[in-house]
Amino acid sequence: METTGYVKKQTLYLTIIAALVIGFVGGVGYSVYRSPAVNADPHAHQQQQAAEIIASLEKATEQNPKDGNAWVQLGHAYFDTGQAPKAIAAYLKALELLPGDLNVMTDLGVMYHQDKQHGKAIELFDQVLTANPQHEQARFNKGVVLLTGLQDTKAALAEWKILLQYHPMAAAPSGKMVGDLIDQLEKEQAK
Repeated sequence: METTGYVKKQTLYLTIIAALVIGFVGGVGYSVYRSPAVNADPHAHQQQQAAEIIASLEKATEQNPKDGNAWVQLGHAYFDTGQAPKAIAAYLKALELLPGDLNVMTDLGVMYHQDKQHGKAIELFDQVLTANPQHEQARFNKGVVLLTGLQDTKAALAEWKILLQYHPMAAAPSGKMVGDLIDQLEKEQAK
């Protein structure tokens, strides 16, 4: 059997996961790299800056616990630094104060996935998609959870095909077109 042009399933999954991680981290990178590095070790500088931002947001939520936007920003800071349990708690508090915020619900779903609570992630994405079937990020992330969390390639493909009906030029955070991801997965399934 000739396998030229095909990617092993494990390699494909690793590529998709790497692309997603790069996209998540990219959001943090923009804010961190805006200011010049004062420290000789850029990574240490990034960590210090992230810690300062988190400390500031934690203080803001302590001083004004009814400020839903402060809770959202704290959730984002935890999200960007890979602290899923803390991000989940912050986003839940934000949703108590800002019920029905579809973007916060989507971010919370991503954190549930990162915390290996895939069922909760899918439930949240489904709530978002019930309210707005065209919500691009929720639909894409639901496909990611189906593929990488629940290993349900067929359901992930179906989700991403619906996404393309609404957003034909949808792309992963890495910039890879969703249509290309679908093609790769379908070729892998055909083997």
